[in-house]
Amino acid sequence: MIRLTGIEKAFGSTVVLHGVDLEVKEGTVTALIGPSGGGKSTLLRCVNLLERPRAGRLELGDLTVVFHGDHPVAREQLHEVRQRTGTVFQAFHLFPHRTALGNVIEGLLTVQKRPRQEAEARGRALLDRVGLLAKQDAYPGQLSGGQQQRVAIARALAGNPRVLLCDEPTSALDPELAREVVEVLTSLARDGITMIVATHDLRLAANVAGQVAFLESGRVVELGTSEQVLRNPMISRTREFVSSISH
Repeated sequence: MIRLTGIEKAFGSTVVLHGVDLEVKEGTVTALIGPSGGGKSTLLRCVNLLERPRAGRLELGDLTVVFHGDHPVAREQLHEVRQRTGTVFQAFHLFPHRTALGNVIEGLLTVQKRPRQEAEARGRALLDRVGLLAKQDAYPGQLSGGQQQRVAIARALAGNPRVLLCDEPTSALDPELAREVVEVLTSLARDGITMIVATHDLRLAANVAGQVAFLESGRVVELGTSEQVLRNPMISRTREFVSSISH
């Protein structure tokens, strides 16, 4: 489904990703864990091209994008990548003047030009999937943080993306509200939704991910099953990080 090969990214003279390789199979979930500044979110943003790598290759299904220094990505390729990915951000980024349903269907109406009746039916089905159909007419200011993030997940799924990208989806929430989001993402994982999740929440990583990558200083230090990396890491630095987060 997704293969990243030799991904390099720099901001000015600061290199933040050093030739990262990662493969995510269809229907599986990969969690990116590691200390702040290690490159998790940047790598995630390279998948949907919110950040453009300076070198490497992105394969997304049958689509291949090769990066060469400052050369821009072709508009057609950029559009295709965005169509195939849905993104859930840490800060929700909901429109405050749109209802929950309005937020979910905004892209269907304005980008995909779907008929309103069709878009609303899709939006209600997705709100039901994340347990918020009863809140379809509520505005973001009337929802808890956990509910807002669940609306954001429904919105990310609206265009039927090939892969769901989640950037620290629980870090802005207290533990009780985070639990709601973990339950939704766990349900999506069981349904075979392909996901990459950047997170500090090891409970989330353990619940949803089959594969875990530990990133530090822009490199994948350890890669393996969630059981192996989170419970019996082979690298001492991974052990230190997991131990510090778990206690």
